[in-house]
Amino acid sequence: MINTFEQQFRSYSHIAGEIPCNLESGKFITVERISPLKIYSLGFQPAKFIPEIPRWFIQKYADPAFTILDPFCGSGTTLLEAIQQNISAYWLDYHPLSRLICQVKTTVFSPQEIFEATTQIIEKVSTQKFAPSTINFSNKDFWFQQPVQEGLELLREQILLAESSLQPLLWLAFASTVRKTSNMNDGMILAARRSHIEKIPIRSRSDVFQYFQHYVKQSVEAFVEWNPFLKNFKAKIQQLSSQDARQLPELLKVDAIITSPPYINAIDYVWASKFELHWLGLVNSNQERLNLYSKEIGTERIPKHGCKELGKTGYLPLDQLIEEIYYGKKYQATSGQNQLRSRVVYQYFMDMKLHFLQSLQVLKQGGYYCFSVGDVSNICGVEIPVASLLSEIACDLGFNKIFNFNLLLKNRRLNVPRNVNWAGTIKHDTIIVMEKIN
Repeated sequence: MINTFEQQFRSYSHIAGEIPCNLESGKFITVERISPLKIYSLGFQPAKFIPEIPRWFIQKYADPAFTILDPFCGSGTTLLEAIQQNISAYWLDYHPLSRLICQVKTTVFSPQEIFEATTQIIEKVSTQKFAPSTINFSNKDFWFQQPVQEGLELLREQILLAESSLQPLLWLAFASTVRKTSNMNDGMILAARRSHIEKIPIRSRSDVFQYFQHYVKQSVEAFVEWNPFLKNFKAKIQQLSSQDARQLPELLKVDAIITSPPYINAIDYVWASKFELHWLGLVNSNQERLNLYSKEIGTERIPKHGCKELGKTGYLPLDQLIEEIYYGKKYQATSGQNQLRSRVVYQYFMDMKLHFLQSLQVLKQGGYYCFSVGDVSNICGVEIPVASLLSEIACDLGFNKIFNFNLLLKNRRLNVPRNVNWAGTIKHDTIIVMEKIN
């Protein structure tokens, strides 16, 4: 007997390679992906935007004079596709580590100069007896063994002395080293030690240096493959001064927005990269790190007094769902979690509404907005049809939905420690294309 999942899976159209431009609207598909260029894998970013989606959109809708914007740029997938198809792109992201990743991926680096700089760094740090102590954040000693801290401090000191043009790539390799040498279990997205999974090994300074060399080597291999694309790129990639998707530059005009907004109630991106933020000096204190949440769409860091009020968006179906969460009609969580989650949902959709209004201002007449988002999120037992609600809000503001399809996520593993009774798994992404009406 075929179980429900197998029946659902067989109803999907299986596609090998690229998503075809003549795909029928409304289709449910799975994609057998071709191994991407190595550049895509550089930098830590949970739930990355897969390149097949912006590639499909550009091939279907764009022309050589197109300009696009990604306001949630993340690991830069949209930019990489724009570069390969010689399309001009603007981008922004509120997250400092994401900005570093995007800056690195859109810059030509000399493999020889990177290797030479790395060799000099390793030679210097290997002979130093005393390490400085410049980085401080809460629970640092719990998450980083003393020899690891010393190794990271010595690397930081030397990277700061390296040629400024080479530093971004060196910092990105350093960020991977920070994550790898922490006391966090491999594969964890959030800082959570799980002793029943794997024992944390004892590490030395030398381990830190070896991992750094390993990640530099990975980066160089990626750029050996990627540099020809950058050198042949004739359009432009430009980072916007804004770092908030709810505040787009008034004078900017683009033909399309291609993006993947944050998954609601799924990943705490600031928490997920807290170690990298501190060790790279991207934030200078615990409070500065927490301040990043103010720029986050649908932040989960909401003051207790803000959770007491039941949020009303003005969209009746959404407000009914928010009320169900607030009063725990499907699941009663503990310690005010129902009220918090209710407010998170409210804030997420209000933030996205403001973002859509800003998007209408920067899109040219007839411009497109293409987004990919988790179709349904389960919050306190309440199913939130995120994709359809976002589409409804956007169309109410001045967009017209012209195309959509659903992509099965066969290996979605957020690895977030949370109660499975009230936080479900996103089973597939919905891709929606809208057009600006006026």
